[in-house]
Amino acid sequence: MYKPETSPFHSFFIFVPFAVLVVLLCIVSAAFAAANPEFSTAKPGITDAAKDAMGICPPFYLRDEQGRIINPLKGINADVPYSPEKTCGQCHDYNKITKGYHFQLGRDEKITETFSEIYPWTTSYGQYGGRW
Repeated sequence: MYKPETSPFHSFFIFVPFAVLVVLLCIVSAAFAAANPEFSTAKPGITDAAKDAMGICPPFYLRDEQGRIINPLKGINADVPYSPEKTCGQCHDYNKITKGYHFQLGRDEKITETFSEIYPWTTSYGQYGGRW
């Protein structure tokens, strides 16, 4: 019966050529990608899109109900909830936004007593007033 070679050199002679092959493939792939950007799997303009998204709103601080700055990194008012009205309302028409369809979704839906017993933290079936 055939018994495969079990010496340490046998494993070495199998591993080294395989490792060299993998390294060579990586080098060739990197060189090809650098020379031919049209074959790149990176999505063109993705960094531009990220920059554009960051350009929609300038850097801003979160603010609480009294309009005080919240900065959890420095521990400033880190234990208070933020206020979308005070945070976003400085630049955006908060009253107009809060009258929108999706913002009001579920406002006129009253929950049943059974539902309220099961989920006591909710005030409606919809998105309006839920505390999830």
